[in-house]
Amino acid sequence: MAYDLKKKGRDSEFVSTQEHEIAYLMKATHKTREEVLKAIREIGPDRQMVMEYLSKGPRSTR
Repeated sequence: MAYDLKKKGRDSEFVSTQEHEIAYLMKATHKTREEVLKAIREIGPDRQMVMEYLSKGPRSTR
C-alpha cells in the first residue's frame, strides 16, 4: 500500500505524555520535564497551544 499524503493523521495536532513526546518538547522549548507536563495539564493536548505556552517563558505575578 502506498503512502497517501491526503491521509495525514490528526495525531500531529495533539501531544501526549509519552516519553518521546515529552523529550521532544523539552528539547524544542528548553524546558524541564515538569514544566512540559504542567503545560499539557493546564492547556490540554493541543500541540500549537502547548508550544505557545512553553515559549512565552515564566509569567510574572503582581
